[in-house]
Amino acid sequence: MLKGSKEVMMKKLKSIKWRNVILFLFVMVGLLVLAQSFVLPDMIGWNVDRVKHYEAGNDITIVYQNVYSDTVPYGTVANQEKCNKNEDCDVVLIFSKGEDVSSQSESEIKAYLNQLVEEQLINPKEIVYNEPQYSNDVNQGYPISYDANPYEGIIEITFSQGPEIHVYNATMVAVGDILLHDTVYNDFRLEEDTFDFSPLLENVKPYIEPADFGFANQETNIGGVEVGLSSYPNFNSPYEIARDLINVGFNMFARANNHTLDKGESGVLAAEKNWEMFEGIITAGSTDSKEKRDQISVIEKNGIKLALLAYSYGFNGYRVPDDKSYLANEFDYEQAAIDIEKAKSVSDVIVVSMHWGVEYSNTPSEAQIEQAQWLADQGVHVIIGSHPHVLQPMDRLIGKDGNETVVAYSLGNFISGQVGLERLVGGIMKIDIKKTTIGDGVKIEIGQPQFMPTYNYAEASTKGYRLVPLIDSAQAEYFESIKALMETYSPNVDVVDYITYGELEK
Repeated sequence: MLKGSKEVMMKKLKSIKWRNVILFLFVMVGLLVLAQSFVLPDMIGWNVDRVKHYEAGNDITIVYQNVYSDTVPYGTVANQEKCNKNEDCDVVLIFSKGEDVSSQSESEIKAYLNQLVEEQLINPKEIVYNEPQYSNDVNQGYPISYDANPYEGIIEITFSQGPEIHVYNATMVAVGDILLHDTVYNDFRLEEDTFDFSPLLENVKPYIEPADFGFANQETNIGGVEVGLSSYPNFNSPYEIARDLINVGFNMFARANNHTLDKGESGVLAAEKNWEMFEGIITAGSTDSKEKRDQISVIEKNGIKLALLAYSYGFNGYRVPDDKSYLANEFDYEQAAIDIEKAKSVSDVIVVSMHWGVEYSNTPSEAQIEQAQWLADQGVHVIIGSHPHVLQPMDRLIGKDGNETVVAYSLGNFISGQVGLERLVGGIMKIDIKKTTIGDGVKIEIGQPQFMPTYNYAEASTKGYRLVPLIDSAQAEYFESIKALMETYSPNVDVVDYITYGELEK
């Protein structure tokens, strides 16, 4: 009995022992699994809400990172960085932000986000569209900022308006030679060797003054009475002619021509001193130092910077000293190329005055045509010719880079004491300049020129000089001949009775 009872008891104890062992092992395995879930959670594929819940219920620091994934749905755990079991560390969870939409258009990104809303992956109220901003690097309609944080449930998008665009407009007028013979300046002499040329200019002032830029070829040095006034063949003029030209709207003057050295270095220095009296103007082609010669003359109006360069074919046999080339600019391809490149770096528009051609010829020479095309190939915008003392045609050239260049081969005499109908007819050329900035890029457009012929006459043989529109003179019938001449090479010039000011004409 006892023996049997003992055996039964041993069997029961043995059974309990194995149950305890099994239970112990089960508990240990459960604890290990639980510990593993606390320290190394496996959340791949979990959505944002589950991750939030897990974090809230466990004392584990979780580091969240967001990456784009084309294969893992938006807002799910795409990957996780495991910790070393023997070290305390953060659990790094990497969430999917869905597709990278940084290069998508506005319509594409909105379609993608609508898809996520339909799939209940995001709440439409959590999509924030910020005000569009200008961007010079991103096309219009593309996001310049895309901040998607699925853990917070907020998507912020700032779209691009494309490069910032600004438009600037200005007008420029240009005339030919200011050739002051003694018959002209004596007609406007006042007491004590002072002069007033305003009556000469009053009839053309309305067509010059409204312009932003006004160019004239001051062919005679303005050394003034101190140097001694003189006429052909060695000119020196009263400084008041410059003053009165400025008063009607001119602010750009070429000083390189065949008469620049008529009074030698002293004449140039005297003229330079007189030019320095006037503010708000630029001159080019002759100066009193190398430093000034090497500095590009630039004037700015309405947000448009205009550079002026001036050259002459020669100086009536006078030689420029080798160490004083700044006294008068003689045209040289190499030097002109250097000057033009400098001008490009400091201006938007480049105007070149060229004293060239054959006197009293209505047709440009081969040299003029060759040099004009070369200047166009360098990127010059406007070429204004002088020296023939009569009108020559206008043209619009195409440079090697596809750029357009307006050239007036000769604008003739604006003011002179010369005789003969062709030498008494000049004119005012007006062009509209449009500058468009697109981001960091700049586009320059030169509108179709207007040309108003003018007539310079004396009421008597050498008295009463006045400038008037040709149409208002006794030579009005000459208008159609001038129109035909100016349109010889190109119809892209409007020969008009009177210059008008308005919108940019193309």
